[in-house]
Amino acid sequence: MRRTSYIEAFSRFMLWIALMSIIFILITSNISCSAVESINNNATKIHKLSGSSEERFELISDLTNDTDINKQTKQGIIEQQNIQDSVASIRNVLPRVEDKESGWTIMVGRVSLAVILITTFLIFWQTGIGTLIKRLLYSVMFFIPSKTKRQVEMDLKVADENNPMTMREVIANRRSDTAYNMAYKKLRNSK
Repeated sequence: MRRTSYIEAFSRFMLWIALMSIIFILITSNISCSAVESINNNATKIHKLSGSSEERFELISDLTNDTDINKQTKQGIIEQQNIQDSVASIRNVLPRVEDKESGWTIMVGRVSLAVILITTFLIFWQTGIGTLIKRLLYSVMFFIPSKTKRQVEMDLKVADENNPMTMREVIANRRSDTAYNMAYKKLRNSK
């Protein structure tokens, strides 16, 4: 009963970590502004300000008859039109600009993905879903390891009375597995 409560608490903790990682990814992806989007927004602001300044220069030119002021306003109008042309050329080049994520956002995304995968694996392992998945995969003969298939074949031969294979041969074959060999030695020495 106590072990189950630890498993449930651990599963809840891992689920909480996964949810927080997903929220963190969503927040950081929304905070980091796209460079292309930023360039486009700034170009729009510059174009609007330039158009407004051009209109003011035209208004000033219309209000006065002074040649020096008219000369300066015409220069101002030309400068504003040059700014608007520059903005138009920026917008023409903008589709070829690619966003590049900063190193920290890439790292945060990868770490969050790793945490989510590890959490998912641990939840599967702790809840027994991993055993269910393993059973489903083993129900298809293709996923059963070849070593296990050989051991079953040897067990079937030992069980068959017409086959000369002995239990000693089966044990010798299984002792090639390091874990089995160590357990065999420990249990044999404890007797």
